[in-house]
Amino acid sequence: MKRDYLKQLKEALIEYQASKKDIDDILADYDQLYDDALSSGKTDEEVWQMLGTPKEVIADLRDTLQLKKEKTIKTKIIAIMPFISLIAFFILGFYQDLWHPGWLVFLAIPMSAILLQTRLKDGIVALMPFLSVITFLILGWGYNLWHPGWLVFLSIPVAAILLNTSLKDLPVALSPFVAVVAFFILGFYYNLWNPGWLVFFIIPMLGILHEKNIIKVVLYELSFLLAIGFYLYMGYAEGSWAFGALGFLLPVATGLILGDVHFIVGDLNGTERKKAITMLSLVIVAAGIFLALGFGLNGWGWAWQVFLLIPVVAIILFDKFRLTAIMPFIAVILFFSLGFFLGLFHVSWLAFLLIPITAIIENA
Repeated sequence: MKRDYLKQLKEALIEYQASKKDIDDILADYDQLYDDALSSGKTDEEVWQMLGTPKEVIADLRDTLQLKKEKTIKTKIIAIMPFISLIAFFILGFYQDLWHPGWLVFLAIPMSAILLQTRLKDGIVALMPFLSVITFLILGWGYNLWHPGWLVFLSIPVAAILLNTSLKDLPVALSPFVAVVAFFILGFYYNLWNPGWLVFFIIPMLGILHEKNIIKVVLYELSFLLAIGFYLYMGYAEGSWAFGALGFLLPVATGLILGDVHFIVGDLNGTERKKAITMLSLVIVAAGIFLALGFGLNGWGWAWQVFLLIPVVAIILFDKFRLTAIMPFIAVILFFSLGFFLGLFHVSWLAFLLIPITAIIENA
């Protein structure tokens, strides 16, 4: 067990590019610490927990580690990339009058560092924000598709999911993004905001397929199909969409009957109970506001943003407050609102820069 721990620690230090002297010193120290812990009567599992995982060790020692400096062709390319980008920018500007969007060549600086210093899977995920921005700007400037061209930003989480999720979990993991794309396509191109929002039911309907009890799967899926069918019938045939929405109580009732939906608020302590009540109330209120704005103001295309309040409030209630954690949601609201209401999609994407700026400020 000690050999495995030291081996993993060494591999982690090498991957972090610590100097050879630091690696030797740290391995010697942790070799002694491991032996001392075993001598005191601790088991291997207890020693691992006491010393921390190799990644935790590196995180603790990060400020004291000296990175080895290898003058490889990769580091040389990264070092000269700012100059290459500057030369390319001036050539495009002076000879082709492409100052704009020629400035995009400067994105080659961080992209080259990612390509040359990151493992393939991690590199693809890290490159997606840059590729999304480039694609978005091309769609906007070249084809005036700022909206709904912004949907390309969904490729960022989608890429991460595709590369880090098992095959059997992929449909559920990707379903929210598929639903969002389908919702906006139905809305913008066919003006079917309602009942287009029903596509979001593919998320729970796919999730239910993981249930091992086939009878439960059939009952849940049938309850959703009946609820959707009742909603569509009441809307199109009777002109009463609001009354048709009552049909969605059927899946909830099914969950209550099967024992999968239950409330444990009473078993929580005072503080946790208040937090749980707050979250439950927020979900209900957000759903109510969404439906009210949709039916009342035909705001299906923008009212969905109220649901972003749910993760924001959850972070504030159940985690240590950090502006970095909620800034992605704030950025999305700023980006979409400025674009949708004021037609500023060509500049509102700058709101996403608030995410790294906030992270730098909080962690500086």
